[in-house]
Amino acid sequence: MIEQTAVVVSVDSGYAWILPQQKAGGCGGCATKSTCSTSSPFGFLNKEPQKMRVLNPSYARPGDTVVVGVQGEALVAYSLLTYMLPLVGLILMALLGRELLAFIGITSEWATIFSGLAGLLGGLRLANRVAARSFQSADFQPVILRVVGQPLFNGVTPLA
Repeated sequence: MIEQTAVVVSVDSGYAWILPQQKAGGCGGCATKSTCSTSSPFGFLNKEPQKMRVLNPSYARPGDTVVVGVQGEALVAYSLLTYMLPLVGLILMALLGRELLAFIGITSEWATIFSGLAGLLGGLRLANRVAARSFQSADFQPVILRVVGQPLFNGVTPLA
């Protein structure tokens, strides 16, 4: 399970909206962030953390600092879905479009480019639909594992 610390912004019937505390990629705390080639020189390109909707079995309240977890398999599946499906769509449609268009007598590279772009957009749309359906399953949803500062076991009497 991959874990991340976050702050609860609001709660909604079994779910919580959270803001991650660390920037993605670790750029928030790096000592060389001002000279790093990966940091953006333009202020408007720096993205603020996005709110996320997560399962809230711990009954966390707004303002609580929580640890959120997601299954490692889910992260791998979403990565493959996000990157591979559009790429495969682009390549397949470019190749298929080139052959089909050559069959009807069109040999322009622009037609191949546009068919590849259509495959890319189709792959993105398909990835979006599959991801939306997978969020219906609790196995693929991020979940609040614990509230920071709360004891792990409530109501347990210590042994003397």
